[in-house]
Amino acid sequence: MGGIGAASFLADVGHEVPTALMAGFVTTTLGAPAAALGAIEGISDGLAGTGRFVGGALADDRRRRRTVAVGGYTTTAVLSALIGVTTSAAQAGALRGAAWAARRLRVPARNALLADVVPASAYGRAYGFERTMDNLGAIVGPLLALGLVSLVSVRIAMLLSVILGLLAAVAIVYAIRQAKLPRAGERRRLRFQVPSSR
Repeated sequence: MGGIGAASFLADVGHEVPTALMAGFVTTTLGAPAAALGAIEGISDGLAGTGRFVGGALADDRRRRRTVAVGGYTTTAVLSALIGVTTSAAQAGALRGAAWAARRLRVPARNALLADVVPASAYGRAYGFERTMDNLGAIVGPLLALGLVSLVSVRIAMLLSVILGLLAAVAIVYAIRQAKLPRAGERRRLRFQVPSSR
């Protein structure tokens, strides 16, 4: 549980650095109009919803959920940080959208893993702890962004955020290994059908 909580904290801090700097970066550094920022965020939110839907189906497979969780944390960190090297709003938007989709894709896998590593009697505490760490990361991230831009450029600050995201992926791997989860069986077919409540 501690490893997954640490992953949520580190990932959110790392993600919030480029997020906090995104508006100024797009409109000031890249010189794009505010409308471009609105389009980027709107498209990113749409991709995030799609990512979570697909991630749910992937998380149902014990074999896939571990790969999706680790890959999701790693991909989000790398794509978010690479926004710092873009030279146009279109490039920044493509990376932002892909990072947002990867971030949401990993959420069901992370939640399923959390259920794997704690007893059923501790689900409430475990999910509460994970959400607390995530929210704490959302507070620390923007503060870290402010500190970084006082020392380095906005581009460098974004690039440095990858360190925290990669540490989050390491924390997830650590949590999986410490839990000594049973070996995954055969890979299941992806199913997107929502089960009936009856």
